[in-house]
Amino acid sequence: MSNFSEIKLVHIDDHQLFVQGVSALIDNETFLDSHASAGSLAEGLEVCMSLKPDLVLLDYFLPDANGLKSISEIQKINPEIKILLLTMEDSLEIMEECRLAGAFGFLSKSLTKKDLVTAIKNASAGIQSFPQVVNQKPSGTNSTETPGSLSKREKEIAILADEGLTDSQIAEKLNLSELTVKTQHRILIQKMKSKTSAH
Repeated sequence: MSNFSEIKLVHIDDHQLFVQGVSALIDNETFLDSHASAGSLAEGLEVCMSLKPDLVLLDYFLPDANGLKSISEIQKINPEIKILLLTMEDSLEIMEECRLAGAFGFLSKSLTKKDLVTAIKNASAGIQSFPQVVNQKPSGTNSTETPGSLSKREKEIAILADEGLTDSQIAEKLNLSELTVKTQHRILIQKMKSKTSAH
């Protein structure tokens, strides 16, 4: 992608109103060569094979896949495609997983048009867009979180799960989506297994 006017973009998200909103924001931008959308990973892969995009805006939770699987499948089509997660998911663990899986950025759906356009242009220039706390996480010698340790959110979920609450009840109590809690719960179980096998 040597020129902003040549960007081919695919937006994969099952929330059509949001997709339409993003389209309204960027369709008239001069850096776009073409822009298509899809409501599932399966549909998105077909569009990617047809359009051969430079960049994909990807929701983390799709009807047929989560973000990690989506990233992997898109990269099978072309590992050079830049993938920006555009989602309501706010877990630092999930952000880090996506970064390590090859995503080029992690953006909140509450971002402004200016921020979205900047992230797209940055991606085309080879610049990643992750929250600073995620960028600092891997190398910091002063980091208090060691591999396998639990984040504050995971500890909250673990405590509530131990009290017998279901994922939906935990989601309501912590003001999260049930899918977020399920994902965090899965990561929590993996960490606990890893910690157990290490002893």
